[in-house]
Amino acid sequence: MARGKPVVLETISFDNQTQAHAFFKEMLNRYVPGEIVSPEDTTHLAELFKRHPSYPTKVGPGVNYFEVMPEKFGSQCFCAVLKDGTKEGFSYPKCVTQRDD
Repeated sequence: MARGKPVVLETISFDNQTQAHAFFKEMLNRYVPGEIVSPEDTTHLAELFKRHPSYPTKVGPGVNYFEVMPEKFGSQCFCAVLKDGTKEGFSYPKCVTQRDD
């Protein structure tokens, strides 16, 4: 059995952070930059986003939807498009670990 801290969201639970990391990495890789995250994936992603260490600052006026945006060196990340139109990129690994380093 895998060891580690469980990751429990309202919509899905993982026995450890490794499983959660793999789940959200696979989700991210299903999309291309600029693509809007599906409603099904948004359900889980919205719950994960709440675990981000800077969530209170990042959420601002509230999330309208999620999309994928390009990152440095050809990578990509999730992005919360807020109700005021601003975009907040965020790291799913930081959400999984709840660490800001």
